[in-house]
Amino acid sequence: MSARVLAFSLLLLVLPIAACGSPIPGRAVPEPVAAVEPEVPPARPVSEVPKVERPLDASKYLADPCASLTSTQQEAFNVTSSRTNSDKTGTSCIWNVGSGSTSPGVTYSTAFTDGLSRLYGLNDIGWWATGYFEPTEVDGYPAVYVSLADLRDEGDCNLVVGINDQLFFESSIRTPPANDACLGAKNVAEAILQTIKEGA
Repeated sequence: MSARVLAFSLLLLVLPIAACGSPIPGRAVPEPVAAVEPEVPPARPVSEVPKVERPLDASKYLADPCASLTSTQQEAFNVTSSRTNSDKTGTSCIWNVGSGSTSPGVTYSTAFTDGLSRLYGLNDIGWWATGYFEPTEVDGYPAVYVSLADLRDEGDCNLVVGINDQLFFESSIRTPPANDACLGAKNVAEAILQTIKEGA
């Protein structure tokens, strides 16, 4: 697929979430899933946690998470700025789209080595009961829509994607409530997976 076709395709996908809107004052940014540090129960049997059949190596993006979207992808998503953050739980990048009312982000969880098993184990003890835990797939990779608080109607959505059995990334979106935040999180996750696969 040519860069021009890719850019146009991504632009069509992101338009519903990048619509004009004003920033939402006074709304706290939800903590990344990777930052959750409760006492973790024993690991679930491997058969109950989706396996990553085609593991990916994301090493280069741990040091530079903003490179998870190529310049072509960022242009297609109308990214106007970005910033990185690193702490003991992982590395993150937050992009601003257009006027800044929509902010997609990626977080790589590096503090843990049990991948999606950690999130499934927490679900066993009801950790996400006040939010949501909805398994899905993104481009053939096991994924979960997951958060401690359900703010999807307010324009916040978190999608975690397993890229190998030890590592996941979280695609998150903050956008005005009129936009489809979870569609946006999925669109960004698909683009990130493409970047990692191609080693761009």
